[in-house]
Amino acid sequence: MENRLPLSGIRVVELATVVAAPTAGRLLSDYGAKVIKIETPGAGDLQRKQGEAHEMPIEEDNNPLFDVFNSGKELIALNLKSEDGKEAFWRLLDEADVFLTNVRMQSLEKLGIAYEQIRDRFPRLVYAHFSGFGLKGEDRNRPGFDMSAFWMRCGMSADWVLKDGFPMRATYGFGDIATSGYIVSGILMGLIGRKQTGRGTFLSVSLMGAGVWHNTTHILNTQPQYGRELPADRYHPWDPFSDFYQCSDGSWIAPVKKVYAKDRYTFAKIFDMPQLAEDDRYSSINRMRQEGVLPECVKNVAEAISGKSRQEWEEIFTENDVPFEVARHSCEVYKDKQAWDNGYLENVEYPGGVVTAVPTPPIQFSEYGRRPFTREGTVGCDTDRVLQELGYGAQEVEDLRREGAVQ
Repeated sequence: MENRLPLSGIRVVELATVVAAPTAGRLLSDYGAKVIKIETPGAGDLQRKQGEAHEMPIEEDNNPLFDVFNSGKELIALNLKSEDGKEAFWRLLDEADVFLTNVRMQSLEKLGIAYEQIRDRFPRLVYAHFSGFGLKGEDRNRPGFDMSAFWMRCGMSADWVLKDGFPMRATYGFGDIATSGYIVSGILMGLIGRKQTGRGTFLSVSLMGAGVWHNTTHILNTQPQYGRELPADRYHPWDPFSDFYQCSDGSWIAPVKKVYAKDRYTFAKIFDMPQLAEDDRYSSINRMRQEGVLPECVKNVAEAISGKSRQEWEEIFTENDVPFEVARHSCEVYKDKQAWDNGYLENVEYPGGVVTAVPTPPIQFSEYGRRPFTREGTVGCDTDRVLQELGYGAQEVEDLRREGAVQ
């Protein structure tokens, strides 16, 4: 399988914690790269403890929330503040194609490993840096997390809710995972560019930058020249036929229009709303908004849908070729046959015979494979082997460990 992985032969050194940058490393590893993750001796990556807050185990051999962002990596613990630990780090970079880090820039500079400090020594290195708020401006040195730099700063928490509603509470790591794809894309672009020019590069990705990009539509249409007001109330959606409605059994369902000019006649029939087909005020979504009948339309659709069960509406929408989906709970997704049929989940066995359905990276190739999910080990569990591959003897490794340079 190794020679059928698209990134086979690429070597990555990761000095990163928590979610976004480690997830990028996980993706690179899954598709063939050799990823060596450096942790701080002792506690290691902060992510090792995060599972507890999410009601999951955090034992050394049973830590699903750490594993899911670090599967397939080789784990080494180095003290980069020690001379010998730094020397081991230089040897790792001598062999590396990519250096991936989310350490804040001022700390990298203090350690002497910022890009400008090492670019001449490693001219072919693709140096990928991840931050919370970007590398310029007054907030460049602020710590940034998914909740703060992605969701709160970029408009989603305040506006992706109903008016006067509680701010959006996203699942842990959502923005991080979304952002990790841009880190991977940047790294791959850097590697392609290096193949063409022979030179490495520095690339940066931030949670704030990704959050701004993800919220593009609202950032555009809430500007004064367009004037959309957010958060909106229940009866002023951007489109009443791409919105959420509750069925008689309590389930939430959303029809999704294709082309309103044609779909309005279907909707008029299935919702028993002849005005959609006959009244010019309902000829377009914008006309409804201009004529002030949008709230009435939403209320009528809501009343119609509330009169039938989820199953009845599934049958009606399917029969009339109306795209739709039912709002599923997270606890239902791991049982979704469509997800299993497409390989979006895989079972992993943990101690005590516990079998956990773990989400998989969504990229699938016809001619290449992907490494299977692996449970990761303790801090520094691969230190000896990795250092010996770099030319250290067994006794040298023991000496480094005794001096506190490695774990």
